[in-house]
Amino acid sequence: MSKRIKASLLMVLSAMSFSAMQIVIAKSAAGIPLFEQLFFRNLFAAGGAYISVRKQGHRLMGKPENRRLLVLRSLMGYLGMICLFYASAHAAQGDVAVMNKMSPFIVTLLAVVFLREKVAHYQVAALVLALAGAVVVSNPTFQSEVFPVFVALLSALFSGIAYTMVGALKGREAPSVVVFFFSICSTLISMVVMAPGFVVPTLEQLLLLVLIGLFALGGQVSLTWSYTMANASEVSIFNYSGIVFSMLFSGLFLGERLKVSSVAGAILVVLAGGITLIGQKRSEGTDGEKVS
Repeated sequence: MSKRIKASLLMVLSAMSFSAMQIVIAKSAAGIPLFEQLFFRNLFAAGGAYISVRKQGHRLMGKPENRRLLVLRSLMGYLGMICLFYASAHAAQGDVAVMNKMSPFIVTLLAVVFLREKVAHYQVAALVLALAGAVVVSNPTFQSEVFPVFVALLSALFSGIAYTMVGALKGREAPSVVVFFFSICSTLISMVVMAPGFVVPTLEQLLLLVLIGLFALGGQVSLTWSYTMANASEVSIFNYSGIVFSMLFSGLFLGERLKVSSVAGAILVVLAGGITLIGQKRSEGTDGEKVS
């Protein structure tokens, strides 16, 4: 199995983990403040990454020459999380979902401009198809207030910059270091902000918070490894698979009924992923012929 295929599968695993995390967040949102959720979301990722960094013998805070990229990745990633949570609480979910799914387009654009990556025609076609699927699934009304929708778009922008920084760190910093740096920064900031309004969770709420942390750990590690194994423009498309997982998990655990539009949109997302995989295999075959 090639690195690009492995990276694509890791991105799908990441999307599945983050989709599961969002379901747990929805179940715990009523009694737990935002920054307390963010604290637990990052605490377990920081702990898991710390163990990995120590075992591998890397510097906890990365190499000095990479600190600017690590700080930028962490800052943009954290701002993206805050914007997404705010928009989700103040705008229609369909509107937020569509704006947030602009992130893969932003990643691809930034990767071309700043990382000098080349984008094939099949990648552009797949991105457009996946976004169309996101629109069909989310069924946006665009009747929300302008500001929350703008904040949702900012979330996509911040996330796109953060993921591009992960791609820029490819080959320069170990994935475990990238995860730890982001997670520990996010944990400390969330701890300071949540302290005045901290709510002591019940046993059930604590279990949900632990699940948020564990799913976040799986999603963050998988995403970081994905972006460090292949070009950002090649794997960002598979982030759309989260739409399919969210739809399935919502039906299984939140009792939401599947709509025809949701199934149709999911099919478009799957087709986009299939186009990308086929395009990657053909590209590898062409590269092999050139080498030989």
